[in-house]
Amino acid sequence: MSDTPWARPTRWLHLGLTITVTVQLFVSLVMEPPGHHGARSALEAGGFEVHEWSGLAALAIVLLHWGWSLTGRRSLLGHLFPWGHEGRRRIGADFMQLLRLRPPEGGPDGGLAGFVHGLGLLAVTFMAISGGVLFVLLPESGSPPASVHEIGDIHSFVATFVWIYWWGHIVLALFHHFRGHTTLRDMFRP
Repeated sequence: MSDTPWARPTRWLHLGLTITVTVQLFVSLVMEPPGHHGARSALEAGGFEVHEWSGLAALAIVLLHWGWSLTGRRSLLGHLFPWGHEGRRRIGADFMQLLRLRPPEGGPDGGLAGFVHGLGLLAVTFMAISGGVLFVLLPESGSPPASVHEIGDIHSFVATFVWIYWWGHIVLALFHHFRGHTTLRDMFRP
């Protein structure tokens, strides 16, 4: 089974998000922001620096992705947010396929795949924007104001959903791959 190939900018943006979001998630496991709980180790401080700068890269890629999704040759908004009647019908049909342990059609025409990608893009967008706000507001030393703590708490809460999305994305991509779909090859071919 062969999925419809993705446009080159979509593939590059996906690769950029794959790299930056993966770095963000794994570095978050060892980093510690300044003034959070006293003295930081070199690993915690360095991890936070990597998290900040790769987060800014993720923010840039997210903004480029939204620009491409809105203005590309073929708008991706109908794919990412298939909330109209036809989109909901495709999502239902795709979900029934999954219940039969058959992967639904992926690619730019997939209903459930597009819907899940749209939710993931929203979560990553929120993370990138809230992280950008934290980058601007978080002081280099001293205790941050309460509003910064609240934004940080929300940022951390949404990170849970990004982790779930990240693992689910990998599992389903491998599921498609081992069921004979060319989704991985189509997305990451040069």
